[in-house]
Amino acid sequence: MSFFLKKTCLICFFIALSACQYESTPEQTWTHDEAGLLNASLSKDGSLALVSVTNGAAQLINVATNDVLHQWQHTDSNHGIIASAISANNKFAITAESNSLALWETQSGKIIGYWDFPTITDLAISANGQYAVIGMESNKAYYFDLYHGKIIYTFRHDGFINTVALSNNGQYAITGANDQYAKLWNLKTGKLVQQWRQNFKIFNVAISDDGRYAMSNASLGKTRLWDTETGLMLSQLPMRYMTVSASRFSPDAQTLLTGRPNQRIDLWDIKTGDLINTWMPKKDVIWGNSAAAIIALAFTPDGQYIISETSSGLSQKWRLKNK
Repeated sequence: MSFFLKKTCLICFFIALSACQYESTPEQTWTHDEAGLLNASLSKDGSLALVSVTNGAAQLINVATNDVLHQWQHTDSNHGIIASAISANNKFAITAESNSLALWETQSGKIIGYWDFPTITDLAISANGQYAVIGMESNKAYYFDLYHGKIIYTFRHDGFINTVALSNNGQYAITGANDQYAKLWNLKTGKLVQQWRQNFKIFNVAISDDGRYAMSNASLGKTRLWDTETGLMLSQLPMRYMTVSASRFSPDAQTLLTGRPNQRIDLWDIKTGDLINTWMPKKDVIWGNSAAAIIALAFTPDGQYIISETSSGLSQKWRLKNK
């Protein structure tokens, strides 16, 4: 390649790079574990983080002070907490090892329930902490009563279930699997309400607090937003080969936060699919990539900030600005 061509390509690269405007400086950064995280979840208001490392206990952390409130593990020989969730009222949390589920009280730190489940993949907990959806490798998800320790409904797929979510109003569960379907379930009847097929396995799902809108992301594929009442697609996010590693609808169900494996966070308009804002830390080396995956997201109650958790063990607070 000639010197002129090399120089031209480099100039074009920097022009393209400068065109990608995003917020790069967080308001605050906390280190939750320097070794990196196997799993993390944030409370709905972003005040609590539940993080775990490989072969270690889960830690419940007060995000504002960075204080460890409790440490939890199921057994002495555990291989780490692979999934977790915190109830919207901040009173309860659930954790899963690969073959067991535990329910904890966040204030006292006491365990109040323990059950054996085979090959758990993902978890969601209801707003009041009474119910959970448990995704498994066995092509099933259970809607489970945590107070009485019993399965209420079984939700079935034709493939490994990767991701689950619950609406805070107790109306719907959504599940996504390797069979390329995202399925919406009525929690009053256990019946399938809607199903949406995409061309690749479903890697991430989310549902708004009021149950009106849902999101499904196909691994290295499309991310689509749905109207749960009509089943119609509201919008498709204009990004190719986008894998969503974390997601959260805003409390007013107008926007959606998505996190990616390259530590990028995007805010989208639900109805139009338009990109509103982007947050991404600066890289020290232009050709290198030391980024970690975004694995949990939350909006603060005042609507001024978002909280993110990364697989590298960092938690960050970002100012929420509209472009």
